[in-house]
Amino acid sequence: MGVPFITLAEIKTFIGKTGTDDDVLIASIASNASAMAERHTGRIFGVQSNTTYRYSADGQNSITIHDHPYNDTTRTVTWNGATLVEGTNVWFLPDRRNQDVSITVQMRPYNTNVAGWYKVDPQWWDKNLDNPRWSLQSGLPNDLVIVGTVGHPVIAGDVKQATLELAAYLYAQTKGGPSSFTETLQGTDIILTSLPRPYQDMVQSWRIRTAVVDI
Repeated sequence: MGVPFITLAEIKTFIGKTGTDDDVLIASIASNASAMAERHTGRIFGVQSNTTYRYSADGQNSITIHDHPYNDTTRTVTWNGATLVEGTNVWFLPDRRNQDVSITVQMRPYNTNVAGWYKVDPQWWDKNLDNPRWSLQSGLPNDLVIVGTVGHPVIAGDVKQATLELAAYLYAQTKGGPSSFTETLQGTDIILTSLPRPYQDMVQSWRIRTAVVDI
């Protein structure tokens, strides 16, 4: 489970709760709601430092990755064992939803008609990338490794609001509201379409599919 990005205090303010009798429950809901939001969207909102993610680039010009800060001085990127330099032979592109975050890493110039474009790959000689007949159709598994911080330095307002809506829903369910919980082979699950509409809209807007292989 990742780092919660909504807090006990925020949930209590949102639902108008002033007493401390449910603090343990609400703290658990803060963690669960945060985890659900990340699982449903495929994203990482809570900030975690010194993380390692491995991706398979599959020879693509660019791939979708988990949420990394757009700027991170602690970050290191290696491709096929060679260290890359941001802005020279690897580029993190800002997310249209949050410009402080990148979910796309570009591995080479998109225009392969540019002379010498293939030299951004540290193994261009071994891969014979200077051969005019070469095409971008292959790649080694786990070839891209990113070490650094993941998550959103500042949580977007619609993400925070929608997750608080989810937390309020979970709190009401726990305290005896109408049930939308179902039993699955893996345990208790929740039907997405039964969750608050703002939360459903947020999931639809923010959902991504990454090329992650291992963490």
